[in-house]
Amino acid sequence: MGIRKLFLLGWLFLLRSAGSVPPPRPLRTSTDFEIPGGVPVESGEGCAATRRRRTSVLFKRAISMLILVLLTRLVFVPLLGQQVYVSSCATSAGTGSSSSPYNTLSRAVTAAPPGSTLVIAGGSYPDAITIQKNLALTASGGRVLVGGQFVGTQEICVPITDDSCAWSFPLDPSAVFCSENPLGARAKLYYPAAGPGNAPVACGGPFPLIVYAHGNRNYPSCDGSTSAPPQDDYRQADGILSPLAAAGFIVISVDVSWFRWGGAVEKATIILNALAFARDENARSGSRLKGAVDMGRVGLAGHSTGGTAAVGAANYLREQFCAASLDLGEVRAAALALLAPGFTGAMPFAPALVIHGTTDTGQVGDGPLKTYEGATGPKHLVVVTGANHYGYTDALCVAPPDDGLCEVGGVAGQDARRRQQRTAGNYVEAFFSYYLRGATTKRDYLLQQSGEQCGHPGDPPTCGSPRRRFEDLNSLNVEVNICSCPP
Repeated sequence: MGIRKLFLLGWLFLLRSAGSVPPPRPLRTSTDFEIPGGVPVESGEGCAATRRRRTSVLFKRAISMLILVLLTRLVFVPLLGQQVYVSSCATSAGTGSSSSPYNTLSRAVTAAPPGSTLVIAGGSYPDAITIQKNLALTASGGRVLVGGQFVGTQEICVPITDDSCAWSFPLDPSAVFCSENPLGARAKLYYPAAGPGNAPVACGGPFPLIVYAHGNRNYPSCDGSTSAPPQDDYRQADGILSPLAAAGFIVISVDVSWFRWGGAVEKATIILNALAFARDENARSGSRLKGAVDMGRVGLAGHSTGGTAAVGAANYLREQFCAASLDLGEVRAAALALLAPGFTGAMPFAPALVIHGTTDTGQVGDGPLKTYEGATGPKHLVVVTGANHYGYTDALCVAPPDDGLCEVGGVAGQDARRRQQRTAGNYVEAFFSYYLRGATTKRDYLLQQSGEQCGHPGDPPTCGSPRRRFEDLNSLNVEVNICSCPP
């Protein structure tokens, strides 16, 4: 018989004993009352006996209830387990108490004894955990997300206070600004959030910063519609940028549609001003980004001419020959992720990821391959079979011959686009997580299979680390070829 059953039987026995004395009969006169044995008593003695008897019963019941309380504390509480508290906003490692909660879920899971209840304060817990003991989990004070971050977004305005890096600043007549003096570039902020909705930035920062620039679009849509004006293209990369925020990055996608034809230098200027904006907001009291941005871990990313602009901005940060008023002297691009870039020319010595689609023939041609070849730092080339030029966006489509068909994973249409965007997004996240967050588990995603010949000029004939593909890409049947010169 188990300990729970023995305790239950004992508890019932004590309860029966505490209430086993039958209740007294109602008295008509004092001489009607009898004590056990049938000996009659006089009225005075009967009342005294009744009081003594009731006192004895109350005393027995009090002792029984005291024993029940002690047994409950000794038996039931250990069986139910203790409560262990966790809060991602705790400022120290903690001890697991309500006043000193653990600050990571993995630490709490490791320390909690079997049978415990983890009381998890509302918020994001990016820990990848495996629970191999009997634990109960309960949320307290809001929703809890385990294994990633909630994603918050906000429309923001980036003031362009220094354009000295541009030879000229020719604006497209259809350009849209969010302020006039100084000119303000519209932008979309993505950030790790403390909860769903319009929540503040999550605890656990400061977070690495990524600034993203979109490409040009000067061609008719596949259906001939104008429902997606080029001025809103900075909002067309949610499928790639939201997962970055979920992985713990602050991301600013800036509107560079001011320069519809080329304008890589001018777009680079807007990127530099976005970096200065993030730095200033990080220091401004009352800002959503107050204390949330790590300006020592900065990545730049871009699609098409936006990728070319990202390379230009990285070179400006290194050379420091313009934009002096922005005071970005200590800021450097620690990593560059380029989606279908045109040939960018001189590449800075920084880790670079280049993504190329095999059907991207109408826009940049072999520009991504040349950009990869010209990279002088650690570099990774991801070739996605069937990917075209605009399939990295959420919904933009340009008809042939200005862009090839998107046929990723053996399908076409929107399903192929989703596969292309997810593929690129996975590799971009792995790349930045490795180089900006030090997530060494992501490194293998960026290398080709051991003994596999890359076949690109300038690369070593083989690489010495096995490649692991993303599991969800395996299920989507996406073919990916990787060339790498790892660090």
